[in-house]
Amino acid sequence: MISEKDKIRRERILNGNLVGAIISICAPIFLYNLFNSFYAVIDAVVVARIDPTSVSAVAMLSQIQHLLSSLGSGMAAGGGIIVARLFGAGDMDGARYRSNQVISLSTAVIALLLGICLPLAVPIMKISGVPDELIAIGTGYFSVQILTLAFTFYNSVFMAMQKAKGNTRIMFWLNILAMIIKLSLSMLFIWVMNKTDIMWVAIATMAGQLVMFGILLSMMLQKDNVFAIIIKEFKLDLKICREIIAMSFPIFLGKFIFSFGKVSVNGMCKEYGPLVVGALGVSNNMNGLATTPINSFEEGTSTIISQNIGAGNRKRALKTFRYSFVMASLLGIVGYTLIRFILQDEIIALYNQNELAEGAEEFLALIKSIHRYDSLSILALAVNSAVLGVLYGFGRTKMTMILNISRVFVFRIPILWYLQTFHKEIGAEAAGISMGISNICIAIASITCLAIFLHKLKKEEARNKN
Repeated sequence: MISEKDKIRRERILNGNLVGAIISICAPIFLYNLFNSFYAVIDAVVVARIDPTSVSAVAMLSQIQHLLSSLGSGMAAGGGIIVARLFGAGDMDGARYRSNQVISLSTAVIALLLGICLPLAVPIMKISGVPDELIAIGTGYFSVQILTLAFTFYNSVFMAMQKAKGNTRIMFWLNILAMIIKLSLSMLFIWVMNKTDIMWVAIATMAGQLVMFGILLSMMLQKDNVFAIIIKEFKLDLKICREIIAMSFPIFLGKFIFSFGKVSVNGMCKEYGPLVVGALGVSNNMNGLATTPINSFEEGTSTIISQNIGAGNRKRALKTFRYSFVMASLLGIVGYTLIRFILQDEIIALYNQNELAEGAEEFLALIKSIHRYDSLSILALAVNSAVLGVLYGFGRTKMTMILNISRVFVFRIPILWYLQTFHKEIGAEAAGISMGISNICIAIASITCLAIFLHKLKKEEARNKN
């Protein structure tokens, strides 16, 4: 049974004004991602009140957490594509059944993930190249983050089911709620209670995710939800699971290897000292104020394209990409101008929360020198986001996997290795240079992949006409 609101969203995506549909789907995700970027900056500012080394610990351990959570985001993205296609085609029973299969498969994966990672938290940190001094202050933080993975995994999947039917507003409001809880508790623990263990920052994160999980679970249990959890369907159907895995695995693998590459980059940057890892993380967060909101085109247009593919409307799907490409590119130009030339000094100054801490001035100087080059990533990643949206929508997840892997292992790590080996005089700025160049290269590569895909699509259409 499909609700009236879901019928209206489906009609707008399939037959309504396309620009309006893109804005209605992407705007809530854009706003959520924008606030999430502010949250990442503020979170680092809160941690900076302890000392710059704690910022480095959080930056490095968060990358490992992102690596592990890529399994959830990959499952959510792949499952969401399949469900959105069936929803667009009008097969509500098939969409609901596969939604339940995605959740069932996710439950099995979560149990396996926690069973492996919780007892091996310290070895995982050591294998990831985390320095001993950061392990010493970050073990509690990382252990709590692993527990939080269970909630973020489920939340990613539940959100993907809402996004599959075009309900992105709920994503915005629930994530805002989670961020308010997280930031309020972080400030309470660090600024009011004067806690100096970064584990309390992770506890605040878990509290926000737990509240979101409770609300989303209650929504998924409602009978009028077209993708409601049905107990008798809450089992593993091997045939459907293989279908979900075939779509999700390339997304997961691409995200996992990309995150693993970022962990490797952090490990390579250790030779410049522990403060550089934190400075690079801060620089990434600054760019995220522009690039993370623009990622809404990757997430939102993939839903519009998937539904139209399911409904057999390929022309409208491609038209969606053209509009989103122009919008993302314009926002990328605006974002780069704001972050690099207008707001850079003001944002960096926020991290001077503890002027008496050892290395405070050096830390701020490192951020600025790295961001000078890292900021070149903003426009490049805007273009990449629009391209990934159309590739996800058409189910070309293997192509997106290749792009994500290439971004780190074909471009970023080799460039950083070259600079560290043959141009040692550059110093810590090599981290920013490798980020900027690699992201420009991946934008060029993604456009090339898109051109190849569109060429194959035209040939396929020509064969079908004949």
